[in-house]
Amino acid sequence: MELIDAKKYVKELALQNSREAFIGQAELDLIARDLSPSETATQTNVEQSFLNDKSLVSFVSEVSDQRRQDVLHSVLLAQLAANKKFPEEDQIKDWYEEFVNVLNNIGWAMQSASFTPFTSEGATIEVDKAIIDLVESAVGGAALVPLVSKTLEAIKGLSDTSGKFIAFEKNTHTATKGAFQIGIAKEENDTVALQLGTFLITSSDTINQILFFKSSKSKTTLEFCSRVGTLDEAVYANVRDIVLNKLGLKVTQFIAGIDLD
Repeated sequence: MELIDAKKYVKELALQNSREAFIGQAELDLIARDLSPSETATQTNVEQSFLNDKSLVSFVSEVSDQRRQDVLHSVLLAQLAANKKFPEEDQIKDWYEEFVNVLNNIGWAMQSASFTPFTSEGATIEVDKAIIDLVESAVGGAALVPLVSKTLEAIKGLSDTSGKFIAFEKNTHTATKGAFQIGIAKEENDTVALQLGTFLITSSDTINQILFFKSSKSKTTLEFCSRVGTLDEAVYANVRDIVLNKLGLKVTQFIAGIDLD
């Protein structure tokens, strides 16, 4: 896409919020008046993980602060744009294709990929174990597994009581259908690369705590899609401010840090 078209594309993009924000209106008002700290702060030289609408996005320590912000903002923009175009539960694969399309149009080069049924060796599908298996196979080894495991453990300890995790649950699933994404960003050849796994769940069991959902294979179908995207920073640099202006306070509403300590 030509540069001028990319700018025009972002400006004209229609967005739709998910079901619930990670913070309430009172806290949002304080942040808007610079009276309360935001949980979206990024920093270099540490591992970090964030809730990002329907996604979990993690960063290895080497990823620079600016690149972390670029990943978080572009992923959020793509999700909210997909929400607008394909809001219905039975449109989730169309939602995903639109999500990828938006990323491609703002500077990301996303690999081609398709959804594949997840096959469990046992009689039970356990989503957290499926996440680890996918990450390990996608990167050709276990290098990123500790970061993902640490993130899941942090969420598991807080998911019953934290408002932002409860909101994440509401945004990712209904009683019988769910969808979420796991992204891990790293730097390769001075370029930020995002390993992205997307999971779709359909079950006759009630889905509670989607990241830790367990069910028999006879009652539940789990599909996943794994692809890598790399960011052309020369393209994104020209739309960076437009993306941020477009998102506005949605950055605070739908991105929240996860305490990994």
